[in-house]
Amino acid sequence: MNWKTFDFKGGRTRLGRKMGEIIEGDRFNCALCAGNGILPGIKDRKCPVCKGSGIVSLAGPAVVCVYCKGRGRGGYPSRTNITCPVCGGKGLVSVTEPIEVCRHCRGTGAEPNNKLPCLKCRGKGVVTTGQRPSEKRAR
Repeated sequence: MNWKTFDFKGGRTRLGRKMGEIIEGDRFNCALCAGNGILPGIKDRKCPVCKGSGIVSLAGPAVVCVYCKGRGRGGYPSRTNITCPVCGGKGLVSVTEPIEVCRHCRGTGAEPNNKLPCLKCRGKGVVTTGQRPSEKRAR
């Protein structure tokens, strides 16, 4: 398993994942409920993202959603339980390798002039490069 880290602003998320780190796998802890299956602050209400299981499925490889910083929440104020428009509350987004930091939003996932998701990378903060590393020609 190859781990690559890309230069993003920020550190680790509350689930212990590093921003910009490529994560392999297909089952992850739900970011909206932090893997508990119950929405925080609301008793006896199942999480709408994982449907109460605490686990979400996502086709790997994946990276932490930079738009919500892996929290799964979107919108303002941050106390609401509105899910992130980019990751849908999962806290992770699937990517196709090889990737590089989006030049338009500079890896923030947000449009430079407003807080909407970046149109170039769709809020992921990374874009797929044209060639795979093995296909690059030496000049």
